[in-house]
Amino acid sequence: MRWLQLHLRSRRVPLALTTATALITVAWALSLAYTDSTTINTRTASLVIMLAVVAAGTTLGGADDALDRTAAVNWPLRRAGHLLLAVATITALLALSTVTDAHYEPFSLMLRNTAGLLGLTALGAALFGAALSWICPLTWTLIAVLPLLGPSRDLRVQVAGWLIQPAGTTAATVCAATLAVVGLLAYALRGGPLRPAVEMSLDR
Repeated sequence: MRWLQLHLRSRRVPLALTTATALITVAWALSLAYTDSTTINTRTASLVIMLAVVAAGTTLGGADDALDRTAAVNWPLRRAGHLLLAVATITALLALSTVTDAHYEPFSLMLRNTAGLLGLTALGAALFGAALSWICPLTWTLIAVLPLLGPSRDLRVQVAGWLIQPAGTTAATVCAATLAVVGLLAYALRGGPLRPAVEMSLDR
């Protein structure tokens, strides 16, 4: 398991996990302390999930791009496993709140939003690199949580604001699943773009 420890450390996973846990916990604690609602609203939950996913996005690239392409390692499988583990971890952290008085719910919505946003982040990492992977999820989330968007029967609104649509909304689920699958395939098969040697040296 030595290689796993080295892999997680090289991708800064412990720092990302600590950050995501802190963000989810702080939002939960504030809701518990300052609101009477037992459910953390969808807009707040979407913002928290986005921030946790952005933290996870920093782990999608290593310090040496050439090493991430060596033929000695099955990188597509490892990248796919990395993403699936990130989805499972963030969703589990959110689900822990269900045993308390203030919680994120329902589980299907947490899973949908986490998978969709992480897929969007992975797509950004494949196109622009891990350092810029946050742009896509941040932009779409900020648009989705605008007061102009909300639960709607309009298909266009359901797609644009898929993050805040009720659980079970078909268009929102399909949009999230599409982002998750496309992002997973793009990142697993391609990885991130090669960076100039000067940029990689700054990461070390």
